[in-house]
Amino acid sequence: MNRTALLALLPLVFSTTAAFSEASDEGAAHLTEVFQTYLGTTEGVVSVVVEGDSYSVTLDAAPLSAMATEAGGSASMTPIVLSLTDNGDGTWDVSQDQPFSMSFAIPGQSDYTATYGSLTLDGVFDEALMTFSTAKGAASDIKTVQKMTDPNMGDVSIETTIAALTTEMTGQAGASGGVDGTYSFMATGYNGSFVTPASDGMPPMSVGYTIESATQTGQMTGLRSDAIYKAFAWFVAHPSQEAMQADKAAMKTILAGGFPLFGSLTGDVVAKNILVNSPMGDIGIAEVGVKVEANGVVADGRVREAFSISGVTLPAGLVPDWAAPILPQKLSFDVEVTDFDAAAAAQVALGLFDLPAGTEPDAVFEADLLAALLPNKTVTITMNPGGLSGDGYALTYEGSMVAGPEMPVPTGKALITLTGIETLQAALDAAPEDIKGQAMMPIGMAQGMAKAGANGELIWEIDASTPGSLSVNGMNMMGGN
Repeated sequence: MNRTALLALLPLVFSTTAAFSEASDEGAAHLTEVFQTYLGTTEGVVSVVVEGDSYSVTLDAAPLSAMATEAGGSASMTPIVLSLTDNGDGTWDVSQDQPFSMSFAIPGQSDYTATYGSLTLDGVFDEALMTFSTAKGAASDIKTVQKMTDPNMGDVSIETTIAALTTEMTGQAGASGGVDGTYSFMATGYNGSFVTPASDGMPPMSVGYTIESATQTGQMTGLRSDAIYKAFAWFVAHPSQEAMQADKAAMKTILAGGFPLFGSLTGDVVAKNILVNSPMGDIGIAEVGVKVEANGVVADGRVREAFSISGVTLPAGLVPDWAAPILPQKLSFDVEVTDFDAAAAAQVALGLFDLPAGTEPDAVFEADLLAALLPNKTVTITMNPGGLSGDGYALTYEGSMVAGPEMPVPTGKALITLTGIETLQAALDAAPEDIKGQAMMPIGMAQGMAKAGANGELIWEIDASTPGSLSVNGMNMMGGN
């Protein structure tokens, strides 16, 4: 039971405790009963006591850890202590302030430990929303150590430390139902290292890295908290495969009533001043960015992922002198997939719950699922503007294509632009003859097909929108008329 799972339990607890606006022994007994509904009734796991106007809730996994030891593994976790105060208006103040640690091990397979010098949480939980309307958390002096053993690959060791981590979130009733919310994370003083096993005559390799700061911000619309928590409760109430199989119809009902799960979500991650200590030398990156966007289980399916990197420095001698001047300093890639129906596919997928135990879906089911997911038998893949650039040159690209399982070749259009070709040619002139010979010919051919832009840039307009055709700047590349 980790801290994230605990927070997932709070809506289930609060939804059944509204009658206790003042802390009392009766309220403490009821809270104990409710927590035990989701954590079991093992003695010592749940403890609730009245402290003034609040309840102090302690969740101790030690009794459950004993079961893990009996099964051949081991596990331990610092008891989690929360303070809950009923505000009497459908909201609860929730707080936590403690050190924390956890560990688990499976002999011969894995060993994991995590320690937090300090772990805090302060928030207001809204029963109507079934989530926090506001919440702030912080952690400091975080360290994790993970060791994994593979009979074939060997041992892998991973260690990370984070000086400080802060989190913040908000939630409010969604305009189209569910909950709209925002969230943010920030980590500073991020350090890590890993050791890979020896292979093919190579000794074990150790790599270390540091990240000055990493932030993540995002928002979500239409989150169906009730469905997510009902699904969580179902798993807790069905601890074995046999129990889940016997009551899978209930899970089907929960999922069917919970779609689209959320309306949309976005996430934006930025990591700054990264330094990697490798056997080849130090590699520096000024900034790495990742952006993710997605719609929920809706008819208007959409997934987008973007990646960017800038300010790359490499160890001396790793790149030949002639290539150093044209080493890319910025790189961006942004792809988006649309025109699929996640809602229709989900409805078909729910049919998996109707299959007898041990039965695999047949070819008809898989065909129905694909037909529901791709009503037009295709998806649109869009390359949003991206590119790479270095000192004195820049290559940009964008385009889109239509692809599907029944299309032998995707169709689409693209636009590629290059500025500073003289910089690239000057670098290649200084390259060894064999490299120069191999590179100059394709560059010359590409330059011959390009058309000049208003500022002297080279432009390639690629058109493959008709099946079996391909043209560059109007020039037919497939032969014939």
